[in-house]
Amino acid sequence: MNRFLFYLTFAFALLAAPATRAQSTHSHGTERPIHFPDVPGYLTLKVDLHTHSVLSDGNVWPSIRVQEAIRDGLDAVSLTEHIEYRPHRDDIPFEDQNRSHEIATKAAGNSELIVIPGTEITRDMPPGHANAVFVKDPNLLLLDDFRAQFAEAHRQGAFTFWDHPDWTSQRKDGIARLDPVHLELIESGQLSGIEVVNSRTYSDEALQIALDHNLTIIGTSDVHGLIEWDYNMTPEGHRPVTLVFAEERTGESIHAALVARRTAVWYKNT
Repeated sequence: MNRFLFYLTFAFALLAAPATRAQSTHSHGTERPIHFPDVPGYLTLKVDLHTHSVLSDGNVWPSIRVQEAIRDGLDAVSLTEHIEYRPHRDDIPFEDQNRSHEIATKAAGNSELIVIPGTEITRDMPPGHANAVFVKDPNLLLLDDFRAQFAEAHRQGAFTFWDHPDWTSQRKDGIARLDPVHLELIESGQLSGIEVVNSRTYSDEALQIALDHNLTIIGTSDVHGLIEWDYNMTPEGHRPVTLVFAEERTGESIHAALVARRTAVWYKNT
């Protein structure tokens, strides 16, 4: 099924059974679950691939990220701690970059939540920031050369996407655009997706880049504080999520769907 027909099918399914935040009997025991209909041949999984804890520059313990994800009825979450930026290092010293994922996985316990390993490559523009999810060992990405970092993530089989390409701290005009190095990474298969939504910001230009260069579209919370404070102040509030159309409810199927570009983004209830 080509990309246009796939999204057309999803749109019809969504019109037939729109997203809701009603009380659920889902086995997560959630209080504010997000519901989306499945589409023919695929499960619609709700995924947040960009979150932080105190083990980088977030303000909560990794287990809180898990509890929030379960409460929101997410199917999967990734704690993508910055490799290069750890402002809490003096207060919370640790060396193993896998630690956040380990704590989160333990916190998920016997729940149905899938905890996806991930990390954030944190560089000046270009190339800026990028998340490598399904990375096997983020410690091996502690490298001086960003090209070596992307190559190592690719070697590990990670799915790497460009974070907040319109972030005004790195694009003063707030407009996402490609630099030659981004084209280099895309053409080498080392950059496969792009955030069209990050936190409260949507970028038309990022979406156009995705369409022009066949990148997977991603939407994330990039939460550092509490989800409740940032996104759920009203009944209509919700975190941005990536809707992943997967064959099965497994990490492997999520990874395959990301590679196949079977995603959509839910943002501000649209």
